[in-house]
Amino acid sequence: MSGAFPRQPSAVVQRSLMEFGLALAAFFGSVLLILATVVDMRRAFLLDPTSYQKLGSPSAFLYYTPWHFGVLVLALLVSWLTFRLLRAAETGLTVTELRRARTVLAVLLMSALIIDLFVYRIVQAERVAAAGQAGIAKTFAVDALPSWLRPFGEAINFLLVVWHATILGILLGALFVVLLCTSQKLKRLLSLTGLRAHFAGSVSALAFPFCSCCAGPIGASLYRGGASLNASLAFVVAAPLLNVTTLFLAATLLPTDFALLRIGGGVLLAVFGTWLVTVAVGRRPPVVVGETGYRGLRWLESLMHLFSFERYVQQRRIETPSELVSAWLAMAWIIGRIAVPMLLIAATVVGWAVPILTALGGGNTPATVLFAVLVGVLLMVPTWTELGIAASLIQQGLTGLAAALLLALPAVSLPSLLIYGAALRDWRVPALMAVVVAAVSVVAGLLLL
Repeated sequence: MSGAFPRQPSAVVQRSLMEFGLALAAFFGSVLLILATVVDMRRAFLLDPTSYQKLGSPSAFLYYTPWHFGVLVLALLVSWLTFRLLRAAETGLTVTELRRARTVLAVLLMSALIIDLFVYRIVQAERVAAAGQAGIAKTFAVDALPSWLRPFGEAINFLLVVWHATILGILLGALFVVLLCTSQKLKRLLSLTGLRAHFAGSVSALAFPFCSCCAGPIGASLYRGGASLNASLAFVVAAPLLNVTTLFLAATLLPTDFALLRIGGGVLLAVFGTWLVTVAVGRRPPVVVGETGYRGLRWLESLMHLFSFERYVQQRRIETPSELVSAWLAMAWIIGRIAVPMLLIAATVVGWAVPILTALGGGNTPATVLFAVLVGVLLMVPTWTELGIAASLIQQGLTGLAAALLLALPAVSLPSLLIYGAALRDWRVPALMAVVVAAVSVVAGLLLL
């Protein structure tokens, strides 16, 4: 587009604007209906509890009624039809009007996804708080599997438990990447440097209850899309540590001193720990995709290309609402087809390694704290899982292990460190971040032995 479309007579213009507005409203309404239907199919809270059927035992991973499938099909059909109408109606608007509508739709979509994610988390948080315990549900008889197959079974169970959160995380991450590549305001906010950038990155992560394996790829794309090392690293660490639903559950499920440790330790790591890492590595210019990193290892280069999500939209024209939606869904597909297999692989590794950690129940000593921190820094766990693990350890009197894992488990993991390091093409940042997380976690564990 250049300038604007030729301005038509006022009556025609008003009609075009009305048709466009109705199509945009209908499209967004259908998206809201899809989100509401799917979150109820995961959490079963909108209808009478007796009306739901479920998949999964002893814990369900999907609730449904015939109405759910009918409404979902109808909403998907309406969204497809209204998207086509929206794209056709855009021809009657000026570039300025289209850009304004694109921004409005982006804000509405981001708000809807965040609200949906909060509903998903809050409903579960209330149930967890009422039950007084947290942990990973079992959607099928994992323990009945042969021992050699059990880690893979744990991984499948993990994906069944978090399928809805994973989809929302992918959609949010995709929209975030698209907006960073198209919004100058967001790019300026996340391109800050110094300590204020760490506050900005941490605050921007409060609404995103991601585990480290989701935060790592998104933070990597933020960095390559123009965000500073300061803000992107703070986002990666703050999302799993400081998201509000996790803090609510920590305050509800844990003794006061452990809840304060989680909140205070989270702020310390997300803001000041990441600041210390960026100071240690010095100022680094943004990385240009395709440039050979002289400090980068070849395997990091391969990972970098695999997770270079932003390169799919940086040269793409995104001026209208329909172009925004197309870029967003295309980006979500690209992220999903990489992230889901990675989650399966990482969850399988976790399923194999967790029994090693649970075997530590023989003592509350500095040696076990050190070993627990080592395992905690490397392992990936879903959001909140560290709270259930810590609560169980506290009940067994293993307070040092509980304190250490409250910080080490959620903050970073081997997948997040590798992916983020691949984006930087520099092993020093993830290595130093792991050291800082480990050091703070060890101190926390030793203080509460």
